[in-house]
Amino acid sequence: MDRDRDIPVKFPPHPADTTGMIPTVGIPEALFGGGNGGQRVLVVDDEELLRAIVRERLEMAGYHVEEAASGEEALDKLGNGRYSVLLTDLSMSGMDGIRLLGEWSRRSPETAGIVMSANAELGTAVSALKMGACDYITKPFNFEVLLITIQNALRKKEIERQLLDYRINLERKVKEQTDLINSMYVRSIDALIKALEAKDFYTRGHSQRVTIYSVAIAREMGLPEEGIEMLRRAAVLHDLGKIGVREVVLNKPGRLTEEEFGEIVRHPETAMRILEPIPFFQPLLPAILHHHERFDGRGYPARLAGDRIPLPSRIMAVADTFDAMTSTRAYRKALPVYEANAEIRRCAGTQFDPEIVPLFLACQSRMVVPGDVCMPEGFDEEMLRQLRSHAV
Repeated sequence: MDRDRDIPVKFPPHPADTTGMIPTVGIPEALFGGGNGGQRVLVVDDEELLRAIVRERLEMAGYHVEEAASGEEALDKLGNGRYSVLLTDLSMSGMDGIRLLGEWSRRSPETAGIVMSANAELGTAVSALKMGACDYITKPFNFEVLLITIQNALRKKEIERQLLDYRINLERKVKEQTDLINSMYVRSIDALIKALEAKDFYTRGHSQRVTIYSVAIAREMGLPEEGIEMLRRAAVLHDLGKIGVREVVLNKPGRLTEEEFGEIVRHPETAMRILEPIPFFQPLLPAILHHHERFDGRGYPARLAGDRIPLPSRIMAVADTFDAMTSTRAYRKALPVYEANAEIRRCAGTQFDPEIVPLFLACQSRMVVPGDVCMPEGFDEEMLRQLRSHAV
């Protein structure tokens, strides 16, 4: 036996004891059984006598106690179920108490760890606490102190559990409130879009169709679902800024003046100013702001070119232009679908990303269109024609 640990447990003398046995000390009744609910304690020490003494006293206090002679044996016992308390010696052959605490805390963080040691140095205590110990007790120790230390460690773990539950519930409530606020924002923006469509009769259903085309292109490209969902949201909102364009300009049948065209050109920036204060919409802003850029750098508002244009903007540019050409506007009638497709193909590499154009043309016949969306006149016939040509 290590000389520093010759007397592992110190108990007060009991005057009535004449048997030579370790006496039962005058511990307050509240510290004994009944209040501990059979909580499981694992005592780990390479000294069998100390384990036996501690086990006896803890069982008298109402704990269900098991023993392990080494750190390795303690970890093996962890596979048989969870323990409320790990009471481990610090200096053991093989795996010492510090290493045991570290591994135990990783596998069973809800267990209250307590270190026993004859070494009262501060550095040792700090190392134990860093490895997840709730407390540190030096040998020889009074059994009353040990019981109080265990109870305090259990209280600490219970407080940690309650704080974790509170944090999880708080996060859930915050998410619920955030979702509610976001849904209110979405409804408000949807109302603005409906107001825009009421101002401009000719763009009614435009955002829905652009969304359908954009999502179809994205699926043809094999984009991840998260990216497709972000694109869908951006496409729905891409023309929101036209709410700031005068109705007389939106519905003007003739050629726009330079000033009037300036109002149109500013609509992506207007949309950004509307949406920017709302955190829910901030990830969508680059896609919305740049959906009128051209692949050759001659678009607006920033004259970006090539891959500098965000991918969702390049996708929407094709979808937006196709729907504009196949929809009747105040200043012209709708083009047939095949003519619009020819124009899209012709502008690949100048106005549009040349890699996106063939994907758009290829996916048209596979688009899923909701029943409440009005597609361009002749769209179904053109899709049938494409299917027949592919079949031949």
